[in-house]
Amino acid sequence: MLIRFVVSNFLSFAEETEFNMLTGSVRRKKDHEYHFGDLSLLKTAAIYGANGAGKSNLVKAIGLLQKIVTTGEWNYFTDIQTFRLNPDYAEKPTSFEIEFVMEGKSYSYGLSLFQNVIVEEWLYLTNFGKEDILVFNRTTNQDGITKIEVNDKYFQSAKDKLRIKLYEDELLLNDKPLIKQLAEAKQVFEEVEEVNNWFIDSLLILSPLSKPTEIVKYMAINKNFRTFIGKFISSLNTGISGIGVQTYSINDFFGKNEKEKIEDVSNQVKNKGNAILKRSDSLEEVLAVEENNNVLIKRFYTKHFDGKGNEYSFLLPEESDGTKRLIDYIAMFFMYLHDEVVFIIDEIEISIHPYLLKELLSKIMSNENSKGQLIFTTHESHLLDQEIFRQDEIWFTEKDKGGATNLYPLSDFKVRFDLDIRKGYLNGRFGAIPFLADLENLNWNDYAEEKAGV
Repeated sequence: MLIRFVVSNFLSFAEETEFNMLTGSVRRKKDHEYHFGDLSLLKTAAIYGANGAGKSNLVKAIGLLQKIVTTGEWNYFTDIQTFRLNPDYAEKPTSFEIEFVMEGKSYSYGLSLFQNVIVEEWLYLTNFGKEDILVFNRTTNQDGITKIEVNDKYFQSAKDKLRIKLYEDELLLNDKPLIKQLAEAKQVFEEVEEVNNWFIDSLLILSPLSKPTEIVKYMAINKNFRTFIGKFISSLNTGISGIGVQTYSINDFFGKNEKEKIEDVSNQVKNKGNAILKRSDSLEEVLAVEENNNVLIKRFYTKHFDGKGNEYSFLLPEESDGTKRLIDYIAMFFMYLHDEVVFIIDEIEISIHPYLLKELLSKIMSNENSKGQLIFTTHESHLLDQEIFRQDEIWFTEKDKGGATNLYPLSDFKVRFDLDIRKGYLNGRFGAIPFLADLENLNWNDYAEEKAGV
């Protein structure tokens, strides 16, 4: 579960800016909370703001930190993209810190980067705010000299001390995260391994152009998952009555002339047990598995009925973009209900009708037995409804006069629980909406006359 994320000097974030899932003083909808001792966390957060206000930059910052941890690389851009509207920030480090809960423990991991060098990196057990316990702290000074401090339990023998010395002097490059090195080391750092696994398995980020992967795999092997998606989507009046999985022999699927492709896929299946394939012509995802010594291809389809009760099957590429996105979301929400995952979705309203999206979220959030978290950015004002969200679950992004992004929750305002917050938002009461200039001053007619040669 995400507790907080803090970023500074990255894209539109200048000074240290925090987003968190901590509960406020709101008394309503207590079933929207998770409790870990004295710590209370929210299940959901919706982030609003005008175009260019920094909503997506928050998602990008979290996504970049995830890539740094899971791949061991951070230079996805030529240089880290610092806050550019003030030249002073070119001489300041960029910092990310994330605090989260997993398996009954709370961790804080962060790093600071400056001119292609990781100048500081740290990992602590935070004990839900009681007392921080060091796992490791790594610093690099202006001369490029790295120092690593680790928890005493990993620094007891001469061999332990030699290993850390080797990291400091030779093994650890100043542009590589220590957390990745330790996660792959022969000596297991228990806390490092857990944190690394959280970034890989429990933090799931979806951009407007990306989609969840391996859905067809879970469709094929998990009957409960398949039933959940079928019942859920049929209840939303999309015209789909259910879903299923079709099975083909590998020769029938590819054609007997595709010998190299068939051999390649067969080898993947033998080595890994299964293989996820993406068809370049339709972006369809299919699953290759071995059953009874035969390699089979599984792909899922939707069921439709005509007015006479006849059933028809449609493959996923034949469905609308909205339906495909809806299936993606329902699959994600299945995990949200059953697993301790953190979903972060940028522009959740893409390809989904606003009333359908509202109904979808209402159904999900009414489930008191969920286990995950859902965080999303949106422009969709129809979701600003206190019958769905608590005030501390709604956040706004807005830029100050210097062009830097600020983040703040609705609960910072004194708002009655029966107030129409959608109307208040659109009237600018809470900020975070675009400023619409006087369009008459754009002189549209003058441009039209000039183009016509008048």
